[in-house]
Amino acid sequence: MECIDSVCASDYPRVKTVVVDNGPERGLWQQPSQDNTAIDFIAAATNTGYCGGNNLGIKQARKLRAKYVFLLNNDTIIDKSLIHNCVGYLEKRPAVAVISPKIYFHHRPQHIYAAGGELDLYTEEISFVGWNERDEGQYERAREITWASGCALFAHTDVFERVGLFDERLFCYGEDNALSRRINMAGIKMIYFPKAMLWHKCSSLEIAGEGTLPTTIAAYYIWRNKLYNIRQYIVRRRARSYCVFALNFVWRIAAFGLKHRRLDLCRAMLLGLADSVAGRMGKRDYPLFRNASDS
Repeated sequence: MECIDSVCASDYPRVKTVVVDNGPERGLWQQPSQDNTAIDFIAAATNTGYCGGNNLGIKQARKLRAKYVFLLNNDTIIDKSLIHNCVGYLEKRPAVAVISPKIYFHHRPQHIYAAGGELDLYTEEISFVGWNERDEGQYERAREITWASGCALFAHTDVFERVGLFDERLFCYGEDNALSRRINMAGIKMIYFPKAMLWHKCSSLEIAGEGTLPTTIAAYYIWRNKLYNIRQYIVRRRARSYCVFALNFVWRIAAFGLKHRRLDLCRAMLLGLADSVAGRMGKRDYPLFRNASDS
């Protein structure tokens, strides 16, 4: 609700908010009053993951004939001028089609979560620019980037006509890598724009400096989808990509198993590897996940 309140407080006058509830059977979110015409509420029939949920929202934006789409995680609070600044930037620069805002940690509001990002086009490795740095004005220039976080992505609606929607076979994790790669392949320009600001609450596995480990669910989907994206999108230098993936996989398995004594995470990674090789994609439900927690 804080996220929706921050969007409704935007100083841009023509905003339509689309809320997609991906778990309607749990009743986690109460639909606002029907009098609130600024909000469209969509209850998904099943949990379609990050990819499917966003796709429902994008399709609704198309029906509304929106010129721009702003994909936004529900654990964010946006600056009231963010939408106005993004629209103004894109209206003056027709060569640019995608904006990645400056994202701060909510619990450390002066520290950067991401000031844009870079995707190695020959592997599946990404880097968050400015991760956990205190903002002292070092990222105040707009610049071209190769990776945009799915946490907050502002784009021309026709971008999704050109490159397609999120790949629902991924379900969650790695979906912004795949989308960014397709945007790059299409020759569409993405920009990090520092005057568009928001604060991200994050799950515990993303909060910097607190020594958290991923959940078994995250470990499974992250590594399954990394391999899938390499096989799906990388054509040139694929052998190099597989070598980098293998080295990172073995190093992470060793760290989880030997240093942290977390054999459940090792099992999740190996299960993800096996499913990716076998082509078992989409949402998966294993006993290994059912007691998982972000705590």
